[in-house]
Amino acid sequence: MEAKLVLLGDLMLGRFVYKKFLEREYQIVDEDIISFCKEHDFVVANLESPIIDSLPLAEDHLVFQGGSDILNQFDWIDLFSLSNNHINDCGSLGMSETVSILDSLNLDHNGLYKNSYEPYKLDINGEKIAIITCTDMMNVEFSDDAPYKTLRVPDEKIFDTIKRTKKEGYFVILYAHVGLLFSRFPNPIIRDFLLKSCDLGADLVVTVHPHVLGGTELYKDSRLVYSLGDFVMDGSSYRRRTSGILSITIDAGKLKDFHIKIARTDENLQTSFLPAKIANKYLNSFNYVSRKVEQNSHKYEKMFKKQYKFELLQHSLSTLAFLYKTKGFTGLLKIMTKRLHAVLAIVKRTFSDRSKLSYDHDAVDRSGKVKIDDL
Repeated sequence: MEAKLVLLGDLMLGRFVYKKFLEREYQIVDEDIISFCKEHDFVVANLESPIIDSLPLAEDHLVFQGGSDILNQFDWIDLFSLSNNHINDCGSLGMSETVSILDSLNLDHNGLYKNSYEPYKLDINGEKIAIITCTDMMNVEFSDDAPYKTLRVPDEKIFDTIKRTKKEGYFVILYAHVGLLFSRFPNPIIRDFLLKSCDLGADLVVTVHPHVLGGTELYKDSRLVYSLGDFVMDGSSYRRRTSGILSITIDAGKLKDFHIKIARTDENLQTSFLPAKIANKYLNSFNYVSRKVEQNSHKYEKMFKKQYKFELLQHSLSTLAFLYKTKGFTGLLKIMTKRLHAVLAIVKRTFSDRSKLSYDHDAVDRSGKVKIDDL
């Protein structure tokens, strides 16, 4: 018997999405997408915002904070990953309340643990599947007395968990929150880490976090899908708001089939499938990234050094075009002036060598203030 799963990208239920929802409850994800997901046996998403009701809504644009009422629209998601850089935006209270709210709504989650980490394990039509979640960075580090932990790349615990779970006879999915912001291509150090994960037993690797749709790579008997992009997000470009919905079929412990459908969060903060003509543009991009990764697999770092500059340039142009279209020239200037720190950070990154970084160490300063994630 087969098992069919859907894996989604970043699901951000705070900031402008939640503010609009509070003003007037609206349909965030189109019914066509929900129906498509329900045709599958299991759906996974990265919950990129703590869910907390006991604190007033944060005024800080860089805090992704949602409330429990918005989760009523997402009961069709079977598993939320909580291993990401925003889960601690509201501190230990935010993490504890997120877990408590999800549990009260019978919504499963994985990523935060107290003593020892365990993958999320399921049996679908006789197919044993395990989902392991991890992250590479945290905007605000956990306090010493934080009630939870999360697997952090490159912790050897991730490799140990993969090996142990594979020996138990599971099809192993590594759902990893990793990568450099706004790059369709995985950074070399992270790619090496993910390939080693495959060597140790990961059958499928899926990454989120870079805020753009990436590509795929076949490595030995394993499949890697780099960056699904932002499934629900209020980012300032169509490039950021476009994501891949990954549909997979597992049969006899093997990945039998996978394909990508393209979705976008529009100006009204509603996510729906893109029309075929526009979707093909992003599918072509996905295939381009896949080919380039394959063609440069043995000289990947050299290729990435050059490609990263293009990725940041493309991100900048996409952001400018989106802001001009939605805010007008005056609005564009106001936003760029207000977020000058982010603009300068992007310029600096465009002309620097990021190939030796495992993650964006300078995405936050010592006070925990995000520098570039808001553009």
